[in-house]
Amino acid sequence: MTDAFLGVQPIFDRERQVVAYELLFRNADGGLAGSGLDGDTASSQVIVNAFADIGVERLGRDKKLFINLTEGLLSSGLIEMLPPKRVVLEILETVKVTPELVAAVKELVGAGFEMALDDFVYGADWDPLIALSGIIKLDVLGDDEEVIRAKIEAIPGVRRPRLLAEKVETNIQFVQCLNMGFDLFQGYYLARPRVISGKRPPENRLQALKVLARLQDDDISLQEVELLISQDVTLSYRLLRFLGSAAVSQGRPIHNLMQAISLVGLRTIRQWAALIVLGSIGSESQYSFTRSLTFARFCQMVGERHLPKLKDALFTVGLFANLDEILGVPLAEALEHLPLDASLKEALLRHAGTLGQVLAGAAQIESVDQVSVDLPAGLDSRDLSSYFLEAFAWAQEIQAELAGSSGVRL
Repeated sequence: MTDAFLGVQPIFDRERQVVAYELLFRNADGGLAGSGLDGDTASSQVIVNAFADIGVERLGRDKKLFINLTEGLLSSGLIEMLPPKRVVLEILETVKVTPELVAAVKELVGAGFEMALDDFVYGADWDPLIALSGIIKLDVLGDDEEVIRAKIEAIPGVRRPRLLAEKVETNIQFVQCLNMGFDLFQGYYLARPRVISGKRPPENRLQALKVLARLQDDDISLQEVELLISQDVTLSYRLLRFLGSAAVSQGRPIHNLMQAISLVGLRTIRQWAALIVLGSIGSESQYSFTRSLTFARFCQMVGERHLPKLKDALFTVGLFANLDEILGVPLAEALEHLPLDASLKEALLRHAGTLGQVLAGAAQIESVDQVSVDLPAGLDSRDLSSYFLEAFAWAQEIQAELAGSSGVRL
């Protein structure tokens, strides 16, 4: 279990009310030094930390989130999975303006994203992006009023984007920018960046890479996608976490992985998996993953042979039964931000209902000290013991297959 870190700096309106946050890469020391990450990876890590590990709901659901993007990420299509109404995409001043980049930005704007030009200094090559952007950020650090006005006046066009003054460090500078018509403000005078943290689940990166490679096949079915993702509890967890944080589920409870995958579609799943792999830094716990796979397959087998209408939900319940062990936090906390149906959470937390009874049966078999539990009609402990041994063998085969295909010992 490792910590995930995220820098956040508030952005204020003219009334000095917080209306947005810029999300910044931060390492364990709260800084950038020594990270050793390139721009693409750092930006990817920011997105993964914010939407999958820490949860942007901690920043409020009414605030915009500014995210710095490199040329590579802008053109990759990966960030189309983010919620357009929540995110402002910042185009870094270091990008090279090309027809391909302009076309990619145009697609993003068409999808509903708002664009911002970061640390902007005017040049004629930026004209196409000015026309597509809603916000221009001007660095005012150390500039007097005359210099700032010159920066504003250099921006062409009848429709000028909203202006954001960044690196505002004094009250005098803040008042000057107010009088010059700036709409938004950011800087140490108003608020310094702070670091928030969360827990990053251990990541089976070998499985993630296998999933990523297989997802590129255009002939892959949603059923195979479900199978690939369900074999890794961390990938499954982060998918559901993303659905909740990004409000993709639109308040609809999720009953199983297939519903989640169908909800976002194959293209988004491809993008999500690529982003996770690109920005991931993690470790593995062989025992925890084997246990989760065993519980998942056990519950699924019970569904296949006795409760066919519940087999998908049973697999999901089994997969997340040991999430507290994997994440190192109480199970209720781990499940809090997952958009699972209430019946699944009740089964996981209190062994309620038929789903919970099956899960309790798995726990009873695993521990000889476990007290006797009520089982759904038609099930007996001898059947369940056989299923559990078969499920354990399946879990080991899955991990052996991954290790064999990679040449790495799990």
